[in-house]
Amino acid sequence: MPRIAILEDDPLVGRRTAEVVAEVPHEPALATAPSQQAAAIDGSAAVIVGASFGGRPLAATIAAARAQDPHRPVLVVCASGDADAIGAAAAAVGPLAVITRPVQAAELLPRLAAALERAEQARTIDELTRQVDVRERALASSRGQAERATAALASTSTELATATERLVVAEQLAAVGRVVTGIAHELGQQLALVGYAEALKTRVAEDPELVELADVIVGAQRRLLAMVDAIRDFTAGPEHALAKEPVDLVTIVDDALALLRHDPDVRRRQVQRVVTGHPLCLAHRGKLAQVVINLVHNAALATAAGAAIEVAVRELADGAAELTVDDRGVGMSPAVVARLGEPFFTTRGDRGSGLGVGICRRIVEEHGGTLAFTSTPGAGTTARVCLPALVGSAP
Repeated sequence: MPRIAILEDDPLVGRRTAEVVAEVPHEPALATAPSQQAAAIDGSAAVIVGASFGGRPLAATIAAARAQDPHRPVLVVCASGDADAIGAAAAAVGPLAVITRPVQAAELLPRLAAALERAEQARTIDELTRQVDVRERALASSRGQAERATAALASTSTELATATERLVVAEQLAAVGRVVTGIAHELGQQLALVGYAEALKTRVAEDPELVELADVIVGAQRRLLAMVDAIRDFTAGPEHALAKEPVDLVTIVDDALALLRHDPDVRRRQVQRVVTGHPLCLAHRGKLAQVVINLVHNAALATAAGAAIEVAVRELADGAAELTVDDRGVGMSPAVVARLGEPFFTTRGDRGSGLGVGICRRIVEEHGGTLAFTSTPGAGTTARVCLPALVGSAP
């Protein structure tokens, strides 16, 4: 049985209202003083209040009635001739919730029933809205999970395709390597015979033309031997771990630059050494020197005679060691930069084997580092080697 709170200062009006409410039947809870208000309202389905109950503002009484249930119906009883009270009550609860004295069952009960029904509908709407919100959040969460799963699947698919491509390339290179190793061995033996051209120079020293031809033969032999060595290095792979030792990266650069003084291409450029730190690295001195030589030599071939090439060594904020080789030469397009390191890809025609960058990258990676290039056509290229450094710097 629904409980109906009745807040009325006038006991006669209160009892009459309670009698009408009990006809439905409802359980009336009468309060004739503000001190009884809370007990009467607690657990009630609706509140019927006198317009001037307790001498308090009607709005305050309505707020108290709806404090725990915002949809709890409130009906206001006003004197039939009090137009101001009726108007204020209609503004507060609506004209259909205003009852005039004397209270009549024909007026009160239909309006109470309608108010209770509207309140129930409002609660149903709230519950449905809450369920819709919950489902929308669940749907948004499911959509997010689906999107993340799709992204993860796409990433995995890309990684799988990349791994498959690398595996195919590795298998191809392994097959090529077995053939090339045999060919390189034979070429090395035959090219060694060409070295006799050096001995012939002493016998034809009086003939400048023959000396020049002998120099051409010796130069060709050296280039071919260098290419054979590059092919061997590229196809052999890291069979054994490199013997590494703590070494100052600056000393490796100095060793490489000392050797490059005899390179005719590098000798005609202005190589500038910039040192802002002495990072210690666990490294194979000879292998890293080979990387520096290759990068500086490439920079020389990309620049004109007299151009500057900067070789810099520094310590990064995260403690890593960085080596950069910077030139202001012809530069490369993004498409060319993306292909650097591909076997036999070269931009120098017959002057390049297309193996140097790949060998350098493999050496750097064997040291736990990275090799990257940034370049702009017509503005130059920067090769950047980043290596893990030991704690502390060289003195």
